[in-house]
Amino acid sequence: MVLSNLAGPLLFLIGVVFMFLLVPMQRIRDLFNVGLVGGLAVALLLIFLMQNVLGFWNFRTIDLVNPGGVPFFIALSWLPFIIAFSHLLAQYHSTLLITLLLLAFPLGTVLVHLIFLYSRSLAYSDWNLLLTFFVSLAIHLALTLYLYLTGRLENFKKAEIT
Repeated sequence: MVLSNLAGPLLFLIGVVFMFLLVPMQRIRDLFNVGLVGGLAVALLLIFLMQNVLGFWNFRTIDLVNPGGVPFFIALSWLPFIIAFSHLLAQYHSTLLITLLLLAFPLGTVLVHLIFLYSRSLAYSDWNLLLTFFVSLAIHLALTLYLYLTGRLENFKKAEIT
């Protein structure tokens, strides 16, 4: 593998660039705790459970730092992506655009997993990409509910079906 142990840092760098291109600095500050808990903490827990406890995933030579076998930069990459997701979710008033956003991020997760699978940096055992999509969708829906219940999605009250 050409990028042995660098996929995690590379994904994190892509996430940071993506976030800075789409999210104003003040919004990054406002949403940092959401990214920390809904991104990093959820990712650490999910990877630990799926890989170390349940054995559905096995990351191989993918990251520079692997505390407890969990690829840290892979988990850390969720932080900027969740900040960007949360920011974008609060911008749209169209039900169609909100729905597309809710589907785009889980599909992005599937794409990343597909790349990792083809590069042999990730192996599945009794798992598949469809399950990855549904788990990611559930996480993004739960985050959306949290953002709505905490008053961070005022645009949902004005959402139009278009």
